[in-house]
Amino acid sequence: MTTQIIKQTLAPAQVFEALAKGFKIDFAEVETNDWEPLTQQTRLGFADLFSGFIKFRFAQTLDEGLKRQAKAKSEEYFSEFVGLDGDKNERYRVGKDRPSFYVLKPSGRSGINLDGFIVYKEQQGNLTLIEKAPDWLAKALLVARKAKRNAEYYDILNKTGHYQSDDYKKWAKTHRSV
Repeated sequence: MTTQIIKQTLAPAQVFEALAKGFKIDFAEVETNDWEPLTQQTRLGFADLFSGFIKFRFAQTLDEGLKRQAKAKSEEYFSEFVGLDGDKNERYRVGKDRPSFYVLKPSGRSGINLDGFIVYKEQQGNLTLIEKAPDWLAKALLVARKAKRNAEYYDILNKTGHYQSDDYKKWAKTHRSV
């Protein structure tokens, strides 16, 4: 097994979400490795976040509060879609006791299964290539991807007004469960 490590960066929207949830974030100028913690005293403006000259990552340490939050959340789900990373790759959380994060990078035409993706395990801001995903991991990722696709599908139906249409109301009336 060969290990390939790729640095992972965060998009500005992910930075705001992470800060709102209490995660610690590091920042550095692009093309440098001078990481500094993002604090209230940091002299960064709103425009700096979207300028493209600054890169962000999760801080390399997690405090006990974040570990407790992750453990509490892990009791609710086994696998779930977390969101897109800064490079528009899909991020998934898998596991109950000690959850791990996995990133799916498209490797060409991506379909319903994982055959169009390269699977990476995220550890402390780095991505480690998984050459062949074990069956349990593939099943967990597929369940989470299916749930994500279904949610997107029903959201589109809702936004287009499908559930408010007369045809749907007639159909729902005739197909009610007792």
